[in-house]
Amino acid sequence: MKKIWLYYVSYPATTAVYFEKAFRKKYDVTTIGPQLPQEYITKWKLENLKQPILPQNIPTDFEPDILEIYNNTPVHKQPEVFIWIESVGRLVPRNTKQLPVPTACYLIDSHLHLSDHVELAKNFDFVFIAQKEYLNDFINAGNKKVFWLPLGADPEIHDKFSENRIHDVGFVGSLVGNQRRAQLLEYLKSNFDFYYERAFLKEMSKVFSESKIVFNNAVRNDLNMRFFEVMSTGSLLLSDMTTKSGQDELFVPNEDYALYDEDVNIGNVINFYLENDELREAIAKRGMELVRNAHKYSDRAEEMLAVISGEKNSTSTAEELRKKSVKFTSVKTSRINKLKRSFVIPVIDYAPASQYNIKTLLDDLEKIEGEVIVVFNSEEVANEIKDDPRIDYYAVMKKNVGVARAWNIGLNIARTPIVFIVNSDVHVEKNAIINFEQALISQPKAAMVGPQGSFFHFDKLADLHYFDKNKFDKIQEVDAVSGFLFAVRKKYFDENNLKFENAFTPCYFEEWDIGLQIKRAGLASYIVPSFDYDHEWSGSIRSMRKISYYDKSETAVEIHARNSEILKKKWEKIVEKDNSLKRLLISDWVNWALFLSKQAIEMQNFEPAEKIFRQIIELYPELEVGYKNLGFLYFIEKKFDIALPLLKKAGELNPDDEAVKTYLEKTKSEIESRLKN
Repeated sequence: MKKIWLYYVSYPATTAVYFEKAFRKKYDVTTIGPQLPQEYITKWKLENLKQPILPQNIPTDFEPDILEIYNNTPVHKQPEVFIWIESVGRLVPRNTKQLPVPTACYLIDSHLHLSDHVELAKNFDFVFIAQKEYLNDFINAGNKKVFWLPLGADPEIHDKFSENRIHDVGFVGSLVGNQRRAQLLEYLKSNFDFYYERAFLKEMSKVFSESKIVFNNAVRNDLNMRFFEVMSTGSLLLSDMTTKSGQDELFVPNEDYALYDEDVNIGNVINFYLENDELREAIAKRGMELVRNAHKYSDRAEEMLAVISGEKNSTSTAEELRKKSVKFTSVKTSRINKLKRSFVIPVIDYAPASQYNIKTLLDDLEKIEGEVIVVFNSEEVANEIKDDPRIDYYAVMKKNVGVARAWNIGLNIARTPIVFIVNSDVHVEKNAIINFEQALISQPKAAMVGPQGSFFHFDKLADLHYFDKNKFDKIQEVDAVSGFLFAVRKKYFDENNLKFENAFTPCYFEEWDIGLQIKRAGLASYIVPSFDYDHEWSGSIRSMRKISYYDKSETAVEIHARNSEILKKKWEKIVEKDNSLKRLLISDWVNWALFLSKQAIEMQNFEPAEKIFRQIIELYPELEVGYKNLGFLYFIEKKFDIALPLLKKAGELNPDDEAVKTYLEKTKSEIESRLKN
């Protein structure tokens, strides 16, 4: 196969130009088609193209008879294959099915024009689509030979044209008809050193090269050109996730590019990577190598022709593309993850009451990259384990100095922006670490995250609600994260002098105390749903009649009682000195419970909501919110006599609440009206 007819609407920035360039390296290519109409220059804001729109080798109108053109062409110039690539509109030449050579189309915007594409594809022998999600739609419509061929990059155009990162965040792209993208860009413009330009080709790549981070936002879940083009320039790509597109199979977030969730706060992710230059540039370089190894348009062109010629039965799978992309990379994930994360493991023994221990955990961490720091609270165990090749750093205590001190020692040794603290009696898998890490990077003001945690009542020293494994399905802000496995943002700990309270030695109440410290600093703790870990509570403590530490020995009951008093006195003293901090001692359970009550009321299910409001009143009688909402509920149910004292109480606790004032007057009016009647 030497001669190709390539049909597309001519203008310099369309995808077909990259295919044409790739084809011409090995094949005799004749371009066919019309030129881009002038009206599209303005409509698509292409004034900055800076390159002329040239006629094709065989100029046509928008609906030529391709069979007629073929028949009128000398035999020695007739093609061996005809390829139509989506560019402008969805009009195909007439009579493509009658051509006596194989025909193929490449469809890019199926996420926008699916029904049209499915019908259009029936005009061709081979159908290649850029958006993997829609393969079955084409197949179910009767198109037999349909193949996924993602978009890509051209390293000669999408190159690193500058070594100077002069913008924190850059973007090049269209805002036409994309309100969601425009809103995100407005946020970036207001909060960062942000640069936007409508640029194309090498001018576009120069903007990318001069930006530390380049923003991308998909349109209707598409794996777009910008995803590959930005990575090819060696700048850090910041993108949302497009499900079913192949993105999650081809690239790993926070190793190959940066991932954000617009429903959270994109600013947290940006700040994380702006704060960590070496990590950011390592990920950016790795991303560039991955794209250039497997995602060039020359790769795509070869695959397309190999399938059309019968050399291959199909294009490469996502797994095959991934293997090809990572085969020759100078920036290994081990380097990236050692720049990004550490694991701090306090060890006192082999957790005899658990099936897991420091040896099994080190085996787990063979599969999870990052620096490993072990703080031994036993010389005997240290001497047996410290030379394990998976341990990067260690500290050895002659005697048990307790969990809090061990955590603090580990945090002081750690140099990475993210630090995981893991009990030795935990089994953990990579997916859990990735999920916790992403939450810590992206969630607003996240100082600590983990798989389990609770809301607790300070005065009662009891959990109001504990979120156990498999008992919640979305990220949730909590009062405290459980201490057997969690991750912290080290910068927040350092800047706010957050430390685990040594007074709680050897154990108990460290999590509640650090949760209150985090709240006091204006930060947050989150739990993240995960199935990819296991933990048996008190793998060491359950095996001990008494816990030895320093030169003391106490039972778990004695330690628990003593530390509960330490917690109470510490925070009561803090609040006594600054009464404005009293709010810290009110659990975030209140807001969570109010959210649940709102859901119940929206479903006209008033009984659960009533129970919640009564529980708030019982637990926090000093808050107006319980009285207020219960009063509103009884007003809705027309129980005005019961609503009245509740609304009065809410008004006494918060005289400035206008909603309470309004409903109080309405309630009085309803009662008076009934009395009159």
